[in-house]
Amino acid sequence: MEATDIYLRIKQAREHLGLTQSSLAILVGVKRSSANQWESSSLRKEPSTGNLIKIAEITGVSFEWLATGRGEMVWDGIKESTSEYSLLTPREILLLKLFKNLPERKQKALIEFLSGN
Repeated sequence: MEATDIYLRIKQAREHLGLTQSSLAILVGVKRSSANQWESSSLRKEPSTGNLIKIAEITGVSFEWLATGRGEMVWDGIKESTSEYSLLTPREILLLKLFKNLPERKQKALIEFLSGN
């Protein structure tokens, strides 16, 4: 895979974690249309370096592989096991990200609701 195939690597990384484009967009902090454009071979719109770093961290793939196609796709076991998201399902990751973006008062209200209090 060549460096120009970054759109394929982004899609492969997203699918590696079982995320939809919408979920990836929320986790990265961009609009869904941006995530769609990153994976489009015809649009050829690449994410910023900062967003590539976020995609690599979220999906657990190597930044070098994601950005250039060189090296292994998945990090070695040590890095993977320390990833913030390595033990969570895609749905849990999405919920955590959405929760983190809520104001503190809404977080407290949601915790109370889920706790049944």
